Amino acid sequence: MPMQIEVLLRIAGVGLLVTVICQVLTRAGREEIATLAAVAGMMLVLLMVVSLAGELLTQVRAVFFLP
Repeated sequence: MPMQIEVLLRIAGVGLLVTVICQVLTRAGREEIATLAAVAGMMLVLLMVVSLAGELLTQVRAVFFLP
């Protein structure tokens, strides 16, 4: 259970950080860079989720004794 909370807090932290960065860049007139920062943040979270999905599939294989 603590691992799940840690992952959720990481994802929330990335979202908060990306939001602040995007707001600062938008107010500075750098909308293009703000968009790139948002996409980079989404990719980082996507990599976290894909990693978790891989762990889930490994655990499912172990439970059902699949090769």
